[in-house]
Amino acid sequence: MPNQFECSECGFMVRSENDDELIEFVQQHADDAHQMQVAPDDVRAGWESVEMGASN
Repeated sequence: MPNQFECSECGFMVRSENDDELIEFVQQHADDAHQMQVAPDDVRAGWESVEMGASN
């Protein structure tokens, strides 16, 4: 099941079935958009599991 993370600062959202990929995207976004460093555990604490339908 994929996980989804939404940035509380700007609404950026990313969804992936690969946890490592999701963490990488969130960390890159935090650095590029907000000049912040985010630990992998913080990303894990902030994501939610979602279902992806056939149209996603």
